[in-house]
Amino acid sequence: MKRFRRWFIIAILIACSLACLAFLFVNVNRGIMLPQATAEPTLETLDLRGQDEEISKELLGVPWQGLRFLPTEQEWRFYGWTGETRQIKFMTTFDLIKVYYLQADGDLTFTWVTTGVEIPGYGYQSAELSTVQPGQIVAVRLFGKHVGQWGVDWSDCDSEYCRLANTIDTMLILDDQGTGLSNGFIRHGWEPPTYPMYGFLCWAIEPVVEHPVQVSTR
Repeated sequence: MKRFRRWFIIAILIACSLACLAFLFVNVNRGIMLPQATAEPTLETLDLRGQDEEISKELLGVPWQGLRFLPTEQEWRFYGWTGETRQIKFMTTFDLIKVYYLQADGDLTFTWVTTGVEIPGYGYQSAELSTVQPGQIVAVRLFGKHVGQWGVDWSDCDSEYCRLANTIDTMLILDDQGTGLSNGFIRHGWEPPTYPMYGFLCWAIEPVVEHPVQVSTR
């Protein structure tokens, strides 16, 4: 009986050993399975350089580059190309549009211009002289009795829109003379902000209608 039990245990051990060897043989010869590489989704990239070049080409046909004063109309004007629109809340709700323009030296830059604002107690005030949409050549204009070759004095304009424009214009004081965004742009050529929460131009805006004007460089 003891001999039978001993041989039985030996047989089990031999069987287990053979099973282990068979398992190792099968798995070694199966080879290592490498995971299949999954294709990553293709991301659409924006050609910003190409976009800027296209906008610059569009702007080559405007009457002039940069900001100029028109003595007959008593206004400051520059031409631009409209991009995206945005609505922000700063004291009240403003509708803005991005305007790309060429500086006098030909460099492309952009700023934000209001197209309208909701003035509490006075309703919606539009800054569009005619409806403006993205992808248009536009004229951005500052004119009125409060405007001269020296710049703009919003306090000479008795309207709620001008009072609000003065507040926006002086969000950033650019020097110790109290120069705001518009006068910094007019007098010194300082570019208006490219981030609207730092300020934007409360000037009039309209699509371009070609007509000759008398101009003088700044």
